[in-house]
Amino acid sequence: MTGHAYLILPLFSSGVYAAGTLFIKRSLEMGQPPRRVLVGSNLAMWLCFLPLLLGAKIPSANLPVWMWLAPPVCSVLFFLGQVGTFRALAGGDVSVATPVLGSKVVLTALGCACFLPGRVPAKFWIGSALCSLGVALLSWSGGGRKKGAWRAVGWGLLAAASFSLTDVLVAKAAPQIGLALFGPMMMSGLAVLSAWVLPVWAWGGLARGSGKGWLVTGVVLIGMQAVGVLAGIVLSGDPVGVNIVYALRGLWSVGLVFFLGRWVGNREAGLPGRILGVRALGAGLLFGAVWAVLA
Repeated sequence: MTGHAYLILPLFSSGVYAAGTLFIKRSLEMGQPPRRVLVGSNLAMWLCFLPLLLGAKIPSANLPVWMWLAPPVCSVLFFLGQVGTFRALAGGDVSVATPVLGSKVVLTALGCACFLPGRVPAKFWIGSALCSLGVALLSWSGGGRKKGAWRAVGWGLLAAASFSLTDVLVAKAAPQIGLALFGPMMMSGLAVLSAWVLPVWAWGGLARGSGKGWLVTGVVLIGMQAVGVLAGIVLSGDPVGVNIVYALRGLWSVGLVFFLGRWVGNREAGLPGRILGVRALGAGLLFGAVWAVLA
């Protein structure tokens, strides 16, 4: 992909992710255990990546050992990010937890500046600053539900740090190994780690209990969007640009809560308009960050 064409992948994924988290949050509110949601999402991503093996090729060049270790390391980092994400969703609001993950763009920019060749363009730093300000506004609770908001922010920032390190390592190693091989290797490791959260013999009962329909729909969407994000990073070699566009999931999440929250039974739909308005402003700054990258 040339120019900004690769940004179509994270743009699509941002919308799918926002919808997926809304469904997942509803399943949590209906009593689905967070560990079941976590494992279900991990397995969905693994299954979505497996078809890529049909086009996989073993690299002809002799790659250094550390590069072959990159997929399992990314599995661990991504697993930690998943834990932080679902802790944030379980303990806070979607319109806070989802957008606060946009802070990973700042950490990704720092990681790229330290570990990838070349310097990060000034417009990416501007975009990162706008993302940070947007996150600050999205963290505001208006004097109400502070406990849930700050819990979502804390776990969200932990997830963002883990995901940002994953993206930098993917950008460095995956192009050499190939997306069709790297992706399934990484997600297979994620599936193995999921057994630590929920034993393998319990996986057959993941889609049961109250809210199972919301759970299944949500994890399928999460699996689909993961392919788009990883493909965008590998094909472009630009994890910062991909993450700035991907941060638009914050904008979509606030919009979905506003327009569809009552329909899906989301409790945030009852929040005061001033709180959702400030969060919408924060999400709008994330949109400004994307504009800065495309300018």
